[in-house]
Amino acid sequence: MKFFNRSRTPVAEPRPLVQRQQPIAVQKPPVLEGWSEADLVSVYNAAPLKHLRMGDPLLTGAEQSDSFIVMLDGAIQVVVKWEKQMGRPGIVRRGDCVAPLPKAPGLLYYAEATEQCTVIEITPTVMKYLPAHTQVAIYRAAVAATGRINAYIRSVNGEITSKNVALASYVTTQSDKLNAAVQAPKIQNFLKNIPGLPVHAMDLAVKLLQETTSVQEIAEAIKNDPATASLVLRTVNSAMYGFEKKIETFYHACIILGFNNIYTLVMREAVQNALPLNDRTRKIHLHSSLISTLTFEIAKISKNVQAQSLTTAALLHDMGRCVQIMMKQARWLSDEHVDMLPPAKLGADLLHSWKLPERLGIIVENQHLPEYMHPDQVPADYRREVGVLHLAHCVESLLMGEQPKAELNVYTKDYMNALGLSFATPAVLLKESVLPSLGKNLQRLPREIQKVVAAATGRSVSQN
Repeated sequence: MKFFNRSRTPVAEPRPLVQRQQPIAVQKPPVLEGWSEADLVSVYNAAPLKHLRMGDPLLTGAEQSDSFIVMLDGAIQVVVKWEKQMGRPGIVRRGDCVAPLPKAPGLLYYAEATEQCTVIEITPTVMKYLPAHTQVAIYRAAVAATGRINAYIRSVNGEITSKNVALASYVTTQSDKLNAAVQAPKIQNFLKNIPGLPVHAMDLAVKLLQETTSVQEIAEAIKNDPATASLVLRTVNSAMYGFEKKIETFYHACIILGFNNIYTLVMREAVQNALPLNDRTRKIHLHSSLISTLTFEIAKISKNVQAQSLTTAALLHDMGRCVQIMMKQARWLSDEHVDMLPPAKLGADLLHSWKLPERLGIIVENQHLPEYMHPDQVPADYRREVGVLHLAHCVESLLMGEQPKAELNVYTKDYMNALGLSFATPAVLLKESVLPSLGKNLQRLPREIQKVVAAATGRSVSQN
């Protein structure tokens, strides 16, 4: 009996272990082209990282940014806001770099994460201590990103411009439909029956619109007309001006008031005599006189604008509103019908019926174009004139303690640029140019305008 079996039981050879295939590590491309891991580490050590969740802000109404913002992961959207108008957002992703954002009047910058992301902010101080080749990589990325952003802005601007042109065309079409109502025979007959301006005022208006006419010629024309000279002396010595000593000669009046104020006085008196005076028309005349004064101040510092002739258009720009008042008093149309007639067109047709130069009527009729039309869309023949009128109304609102309506001032800055005015806003124009000039000549202005200017400058008006 064998207690021990010395034979060996065959043992199966061990199966070879199945080697699991290890995943191949996928290396992310460098954040910036030409950036090594060492570069990334040096930047990590020098500049702060920011981890943002979707919707987290990076910039909120910033006027400018001096830093380079490098996108390590994720994406942000950058929006530029100009004069309270938001542009379409531009998307910045991994590997992009937002260059420093410059400060400009009316511009604000906004940026927020559109997904979870990581950014690194490289300030000018940090940038100085980075290796030269790292700085070059950052600048290269910033230039590339800026090029894409500029291309995006150009495309957006093109889109906005085309929309604005279409909108302006629509508004013009609707305005033309309203203007057509003024051509009705009944309305045209009413305009023709309104007494015209005196002959001396008509002659002045005609001469002022001739660019070859000198100030001396206008002054001689007034001086040599006894009725006009008498009007000037009578008005200068009235309570409207309140001079302490009586002014006895036209020459003395010119020295005291200056020619431009003399001319405005003559035209204003003529307009007031042509239309009935009541509380409502007096307010319109005061408004027109103030606009005329402001128009002269703005025109004389603008490029290629004839200040004297434009004061005539300013004095006459609201004649249509006076016509509406007369129509309501005559009661041959309902008040609702009269209110639907465009005052600018009524005024322009009245000037035409008075046989005044056509150019005056064109300026009056188109005075509202700057409220919804870019300067480039306005015919060059009267672009500057309607631009100055528009700015005068903006300045008047500020003088009266009101804020210009944003919806009517979309293109105000563009008109300032077109006129060669370097002021950032109408408020700066008023403060730095218009008010100082009016303050120097305060006593030459009619009493009611003196009060408006004095209230804005904190000065007192003589009670004489």
